[in-house]
Amino acid sequence: MLDKKGVGKRIAYYRKEHGMTQKDLAALLNISYQAVSKWEAGISLPTVEMLYDIAKILNMTVDGLLNEEAWAKRQITYMDTGLDTRKLYELKNDVQKLVSDDKRIVSSWYADACLFQMDTSRMKDPVYSCVTCIPGSKEKMAKEYHYNKEICADVAASAINFTLQHGIRPSVLKAFVLCGNYDYEQLYMMAQTFQEVCKQNDMLFTGMEIAAQPVNFSSQEYNINATVVGVQDRDKLLNYEKIKEGDALIGMRTQGIDGTHYPIIKVMLDRRPDLLHAKIDEEHFLLEEMMKANVAYTREIMSLQECGYLHGAFRVHNSLFRNKGWRELPDGLYACVDMTKIPVLPLFRFLYEQDMIGADVFPHRFHMGIGMVVAVPADKCREAMQVIGQYTECWNIGEIRADKEHKEEKIRTTGKLQW
Repeated sequence: MLDKKGVGKRIAYYRKEHGMTQKDLAALLNISYQAVSKWEAGISLPTVEMLYDIAKILNMTVDGLLNEEAWAKRQITYMDTGLDTRKLYELKNDVQKLVSDDKRIVSSWYADACLFQMDTSRMKDPVYSCVTCIPGSKEKMAKEYHYNKEICADVAASAINFTLQHGIRPSVLKAFVLCGNYDYEQLYMMAQTFQEVCKQNDMLFTGMEIAAQPVNFSSQEYNINATVVGVQDRDKLLNYEKIKEGDALIGMRTQGIDGTHYPIIKVMLDRRPDLLHAKIDEEHFLLEEMMKANVAYTREIMSLQECGYLHGAFRVHNSLFRNKGWRELPDGLYACVDMTKIPVLPLFRFLYEQDMIGADVFPHRFHMGIGMVVAVPADKCREAMQVIGQYTECWNIGEIRADKEHKEEKIRTTGKLQW
């Protein structure tokens, strides 16, 4: 004998799962909603013919409505959340194949600890570094306009440069992506980008973990980060004690905008939406130029160290002229930057020409195309620029000066930008 209450409970459950009211179901069956109410209350049962109609509407089998054993085995799967785990693990296995084929990597299975070795046999006192970086608000624009490759290279460069500013060689990179049910090809391409950055900077790529959460992210949303580990002998760290009055300052070119620039540019675009797809010159578009990845300077910094030219390295964050960026300078010394020596690149010239930010303020809101500044002996400036020039465009932009009366001032300028 059929259990009326059990059948009614199952009809109610699957009806609600389809977002239907009793009146909705009744209308589709051409009966009164009171009849549906009685079934669900266990007072009466549908006819056999009606059961087939109910099962069809609720995308069920009749057995699923009647069978208590099938009801007891019902479940919610990841597929119900919008996640195809089969495809996800196919992707993870493909990304796993991108991991550096190097015996120093002991284990780097996704969703597990990464085990690796670092050769410190020639170091007297090895010092290790670890930094995790996110792209900042620039990531929003990257997602919206599908600059996924560029934003991955950008966040990797940031993590690498944070390590380099201490004179530490970056050795290992691990990436992480938190996303919805994102496109397979795009995620694989993002992993390939991290792999390419590692090859360019002579680093081990230990994979990109993918945490797919369609319940929290839409199909086009993601967050990324990159973790870089490095090591250096303690006596080779940049402790800035070598910096002396008269040292030359060399600025190294970078591309795109920093993540901290995005809020300023967002306001500009809100005021002038037409700018987003405008050309900054005959060949380049604003959006394209803004989204280019910042540069990682491993070859430049390590080469300068090997030559014995490097006294200090200063990573430029959102502006070359932030006092905080020069905080490692010894007391009594400051960076004097000659504004006439800073080339105004087309991207920043275009932004300035929109006349939304005054000439005196503008350089304090953008890095002006300089991603890192190094301090080198004045008599080695030419040679140092030749070393850097093998990889990146650079400019002699100033020098280290002394002023023991104003110890808190770490950066000053002379001259004006040549707009």
